[in-house]
Amino acid sequence: MISLPQLSICIPAYNRPDGLRTAVTSILSALTPAQTAAIELVITDDSTLATPQVECLLHGWQGAWQYHKNPQRLGMVANWNQSLAYARGEFVLLLHDDDYLLPQGITHLLHTLNCYGSRYDVFLFGVHLVDGQGHCLRKQIPPRARWLAPATAVRQLLSHSSFVRFPALVWRRSLLARVGEFSHTYGEATDIYQWLRFFATAGVYTVPLATAAYTIHDQALSMGMFQPQTLGHLSAIFQEARQLNLLPPKVLHQAQRDFLHQFILAGTWRFLRRRQWQQAAAVYRLLEATEVTGRSPRWAVTRFLFGVALRLLRADQA
Repeated sequence: MISLPQLSICIPAYNRPDGLRTAVTSILSALTPAQTAAIELVITDDSTLATPQVECLLHGWQGAWQYHKNPQRLGMVANWNQSLAYARGEFVLLLHDDDYLLPQGITHLLHTLNCYGSRYDVFLFGVHLVDGQGHCLRKQIPPRARWLAPATAVRQLLSHSSFVRFPALVWRRSLLARVGEFSHTYGEATDIYQWLRFFATAGVYTVPLATAAYTIHDQALSMGMFQPQTLGHLSAIFQEARQLNLLPPKVLHQAQRDFLHQFILAGTWRFLRRRQWQQAAAVYRLLEATEVTGRSPRWAVTRFLFGVALRLLRADQA
């Protein structure tokens, strides 16, 4: 009988050869010989640029691994699904090629799965938010170890736009067969929709340990994410949440206000921080979109201060 790995770490690569090298190195350098059999490494390469030789990247690696070069570009979401389709582990972790595991990440992951993998299907760990040079900007770590039942998990997810960072989530591979693969329908918000389906089905167990670094870089500042179309996708996700009947309509209505305010104000701040005033003002104006559906007391002060700052900047430029 062939023993399957406990955890498949899937890397859907696209045009970041240095990032791919960093991600793979972060896995291999953290593993002890005893942990090797528990890990499978899966790389699906959607790159149009030259990528490092996989044999060189995996030099000395004795564990299971797969590398698949897509004959033609699949696109972001399809490449995620392709990577997950090849995985054989009981659990999976999707690690983008601009993120990487922290030195104790593998140990924390495997210890948690050994202790609680028979009880829970979804695990949320902590991350370090880093810049493009790897400098830690801040840490986002669950405050304590606890299981959030589906209704509580969904409420947390839909009240905080950054509740889940991609490399922080680990789930049982068989859960994909129950809820479906990542959907193309929701554009840049497709991950939120997937977490909604996971949480509504299985809840989530939060772990107060950081396992990965989540990179915030210039590409994350593009206007592509902060536009009316994304608000439409997010609004559609909230409509899907209403169909689940896990939360009262009033709770979901307020969650949508809080979520969209946080999302828009975070985008505004990113551009303000880079002194890109016009882009910041364009994102801020999204607060007037019909999808925002009113005010958020939680974000009222931030909204007011950003509005004042933008008006002063506009007056200075007049």
